[in-house]
Amino acid sequence: MNHKTTLLQTDDFRLYAQLSPVRSPGGGLALTITSQRLASRNPQEEQVRFFACLEPQGLQALADLIAQGLNQANGAQS
Repeated sequence: MNHKTTLLQTDDFRLYAQLSPVRSPGGGLALTITSQRLASRNPQEEQVRFFACLEPQGLQALADLIAQGLNQANGAQS
């Protein structure tokens, strides 16, 4: 099970997030953030910007943090 999504896309730049299963920590997932610059020498190559192996609790804490930030941002726009 690998899940990948595009976080940002412009004419020449893309930012991706991917979750992949890992053996350790047990039940954990690797969170990888990569970028791709289409105007670079190797436009198909992705550069790793962030990598962490997280337990489910850590991933849930990250999801909660993102949800809180989105809720605050949406409340500020109202």
